[in-house]
Order: sequence, then structure tokens, then C-alpha cells
Amino acid sequence: MPAKSKHMERRKQRIANAKKNARLAGKIRRRRQLQALLGLVVIAAVLTLGYLWQTGFFDDPEPPAEDMPTEDVIPTDQMPTDQLPTEEATDVPEDDASEAPGEETTE
Repeated sequence: MPAKSKHMERRKQRIANAKKNARLAGKIRRRRQLQALLGLVVIAAVLTLGYLWQTGFFDDPEPPAEDMPTEDVIPTDQMPTDQLPTEEATDVPEDDASEAPGEETTE
């Protein structure tokens, strides 16, 4: 519908431009918000991975520690027979093993 005067034509153009600019501003605002959110997610992921790396989360688990170093152990086939441990020395009586020293049981 054509405007009736120059003044009305300009006013119609201004309104059309304002609507167009509002749509573009909304698009740009949503894009910036999305980029900011993705940036925060990336920063959080980098910080989390850095923390996990510093605490050793990605390291291979170490084997359990041994009681004796392996260099000091003499193989039993090379050990003199008088120094081999006997079964009597290694067995623990069952009734002594169930109670801790100094504790009394009440029945």
C-alpha cells in the first residue's frame, strides 16, 4: 500500500528498517551467547583435564609394593637346606589368629 505523502513514506521505511535491525540484532545476540557458552564449556573441560592430569588420573596404576626388594631375595633352589623355612614356623594356630593380642572374648 503506497504512502500518501513523503512524510508517511519515510516513516514506513524507518519502521521497516527498525524491524530488520531488531531481527539481525537478535540473531547476533543469540550467536554471541552460544559462542560464550561454548567458550565456557571448553575452558571448564581444559581445567578439568589439567586437574586430572596433575593428580595422576591418566597414569598407569603401579603394581602393588612388595615386602622385600627382589635383589635381596635368594632363590630357594640356591639356598642351603638348613636355612629353608619349615612348615611349622610358617603355620599360625587358628585360635590365636582369630583373637587380637590383649582382647578378651565374652561368650
